[in-house]
Amino acid sequence: MPKNYNLRKLILEILENDELSKKRILEVIRSKSGIGTSDKTFNESLMALLREGQIYIADYDFTIYDGVKRIQSIRPEGIVFGVSRMDFVEIETILKQMESKDHEDVYRASKNLKRIFRRKIDELQSEGGSLNNPNGADSLFNQTIFYMNSLGEEQKRALRNKLAWGLSNNKGSLELFKNIVSFVQSQE
Repeated sequence: MPKNYNLRKLILEILENDELSKKRILEVIRSKSGIGTSDKTFNESLMALLREGQIYIADYDFTIYDGVKRIQSIRPEGIVFGVSRMDFVEIETILKQMESKDHEDVYRASKNLKRIFRRKIDELQSEGGSLNNPNGADSLFNQTIFYMNSLGEEQKRALRNKLAWGLSNNKGSLELFKNIVSFVQSQE
């Protein structure tokens, strides 16, 4: 098995419980695993995981600038990565976080959910499905959340469960997602 594959697996394990900056991921790999890896190999592994949708860019860590007030360049070490979660339970949890009282939790959940929603729209379109929303995936996402929030508790729970399944990578999820999108669009 190539070294690059093992490095990808290690990156996923490190990111399993937390979102970390590129700098921190590399520090953990070098200190805890004993694997000496070049920056080129590490970057290649990160880019492959990003391209495959297994990880995503979550944030930027400004602490890498060590107190510099006037920042004039973007340093890749500050990019924060997280693991993409695409199973039903993870997505349902993100949907429930949208109802949190903590604004930061809601913001983070909304970002994650919107990213998953866009990816599912891309998957739908690559399978030959079409979007009848001229404003794109983000507008459709907002419309879906608005519709879900306008429902009573029982209907909201039912739609949340269906949406979580539709956004997951479970069997039949794409067809369910397509039906949900069509239904939400018809409610205008």
